[in-house]
Parts: sequence; structure tokens; C-alpha cells
Amino acid sequence: MSPLAVRIGAGVLALLALIALRGKRWAYLTFVLLGLLYFPAQTHFRVHAPKCEQLLPTLHLLVPLLHNYAYIALFAGFYGMSWAQFRTSDARGIWALLATLLVGALVEIAEGMTGRGHCRVQDLVPDAAGALGAALLLAGWSRLRRKPAYVRLVRPRPAAAPHPAAPPSRAFVPPRGVVPPPPPRGVVRPPPDFSPGPSPVTPPAHVARTQETAHSEDVSARRQVVQHLQAILGRLRAMSQRLWAIILGRRRTIVVGGILLALVGAGAFVILRLPAPAPVVTEQPNAAPPPQRPPPRPLQSEAEGYYEPTYQFTVSDRRFTRLTLRPEPFVTFSRIGTRQEVGCEDARIGQDAVHLRCELERVGVVTIDGRFTSRFVTSSLDTPVLSALITITNTRGETLFSARESFYWHAPD
Repeated sequence: MSPLAVRIGAGVLALLALIALRGKRWAYLTFVLLGLLYFPAQTHFRVHAPKCEQLLPTLHLLVPLLHNYAYIALFAGFYGMSWAQFRTSDARGIWALLATLLVGALVEIAEGMTGRGHCRVQDLVPDAAGALGAALLLAGWSRLRRKPAYVRLVRPRPAAAPHPAAPPSRAFVPPRGVVPPPPPRGVVRPPPDFSPGPSPVTPPAHVARTQETAHSEDVSARRQVVQHLQAILGRLRAMSQRLWAIILGRRRTIVVGGILLALVGAGAFVILRLPAPAPVVTEQPNAAPPPQRPPPRPLQSEAEGYYEPTYQFTVSDRRFTRLTLRPEPFVTFSRIGTRQEVGCEDARIGQDAVHLRCELERVGVVTIDGRFTSRFVTSSLDTPVLSALITITNTRGETLFSARESFYWHAPD
């Protein structure tokens, strides 16, 4: 992200934090959401599964972890924001502490998903320390602002509702000491009725239900179901009316919050659409050149020169003196005062082995089958580099010479 985008995001977060300190729930939730989106926005939302270290901190690691003053101050402020949101709760300190630790864990997970930090349980120590420090400060501040007991105003309790009067009994009994008036003449007063009333007649178990009673029970059950449904609909209607009243009462806050969210979303979209700045590479003046790989060593089979045998044998007054492979393969025989070079028409030279077949005029065929004892060229003149079987046959196919010889290599003259 560009420095301008970081400054704009920091300003928006600071504004949301100030609004959240006044107890606005929407600003608090927006602050948390944008703060968590800051980490994937740095990597253009290229995330991966986090790998978190779940090792608990030991005693000798607590002191280095508590030196992270930036995180301590940051989460102390976030605890104050959370404490302002739970002002109507009795356990606002506990809820604020839980919210702070939850956001700290989400920050660690976001750092692990983007690779911009380390996802470790040990990093929650400065977060918890900042939250506890802010809790102690707020507890002391609330204690200082609390009024003494003799100054506190006690809210008057609402008066208890009067108990309903008991219904009068069936038989009126005059109080003791009061003589009821005598009945008129010619009228006989009926005796008082002390019976509890007519008892319900329970039909016997063996009497079967008639069709009329079953129909009446079905109608009453349906009526109860309809009454339950009407009660549920009445509750839903009351809830919707209450919600609509809350929306109408806070319509200004809702409109302002919607405008702020739209502006923040538009700013985030513009920031994400900005091209990433090209990295600036500065050339170091005294930079050492990269090490060069040494050239490959030449192979013995490709080296130009000649090979001298350890034993120079003689066949038909011709002495074998030299063998040449590169640039063209041939063998050299010498006579008194002369030197004869015989080319090899059939020559197969590999990295490890060599095969030559040369026709020697008026003598026969020279065949050489050998292997290189040294793979690479050597400058040592007393080390044999080729071991070969030399066979010379005459024109009739008879073997004139056959022996294994060792050869020393010499650079070309």
C-alpha cells in the first residue's frame, strides 16, 4: 500500500475511535472490521491458511514480551472503547476484557494469513497487559468520580400496586356483636346455604364419548390454536412497531452512519485500485562481482596430442612408436631413417573406451582396443592414461603380435 493510503486509513480509524468512545456501537464495529481488513489489504487480499504457534509463554519470556509498548498502548485504548460500549451492563469490565482478547486473537490470525507477522499465542501477553492496565485506570477513575454515600441521591421507588379485594363469600356472616335486623312479618327467612357449590359430575370411565362431545373438544382445541397464533402475531406486530419507532427516533444517526460507511467503502475501493509502486533498486558502487564458475576440465578422449607406448615392439622391420587420436586417428611406425604414419579408417573414440582398425601396407591389419585410465587430461608425464590391447595380423589372418600396452600422453609438438 502507498503511504497516502496508509495515512488516509489511519485518519479514518482515528475518527471512528473517537466516535466509538462516545458509546456509538456502529463506529465500534466499523473500527474492528476495518482494522482487521488492513492486513489482507497490504497483500492485495492474497491470503493462505495460518500456521499458529500454540506455545504458552514462560517466565523468562514475559519481560521481553512486555517491552512491546506499542501493542500495550494500542490494546489499552481498544479496551477503553469496549468499556464505553458496555456502559449498561453490570459486568462491563469483564465483557470489555473478553472483547479485547478476542480482537487480539483475530489480529494474530490475520497476521498469520497474510505473512505480515507471526501468529503466536505468546503475542497475546502485551494485549492482555494493556487491557488489564486500562481496566485498573478506569476502575480508579470511576472510584474517584463516585459520590459519597451521604451525597448520593436515591431514586424513589414506584408505589406498590394495591392488592385486589377478595371476592365476597357466598354466605354473608355478620361481624361479631352486630345483630342483623329482623325479617319482615309473614316472610320466612331461608336457612343459610353452607354448601361449597355443585360438584362437577364426572362421567364413568366405561361410558364412551359421544359424537357431540368429540366435536366440541375439537372446536375448543382449534380455538386454542387460533388464540396462540393470534398472540404470536400480536407480539410480532408489537416488536415491528417498536423497531420502527427506534428507527424513526435515530434516523439521523442511521443516515450519518450510512454516509460514513459509503465514504469508507469508496475510499477503500479507490485505494485498492491504485497501482502498487515499483520497487526502487539502488546499485551499490562497490558491489563485488558474482563468483564465476570454473570452466569444465577437458576430457582425455578429446585432448589433442599423441600417446607413446611403454614398450616399442617391432613387426616386419617396423617399430611401433606412437598413437594419435586427435585431430585424426593414426598410428606411427618407424624404420631406419624413415617414419610411416598409417591412418585408421575404422575409429570409434568415446569418453571411456577407444577402438581403432588400421591397415598397414604389406604387413596386415593393426587393431587397438583400449580404455582410458584417467577420465580428465593430466599434466603428469609418468602416469599412464590409456591401456590398450594391440593385435597385428598379416594378410593371411595369422597373428603376428598381440599384447597389452600402457600409453603416456604428450602435448602436440
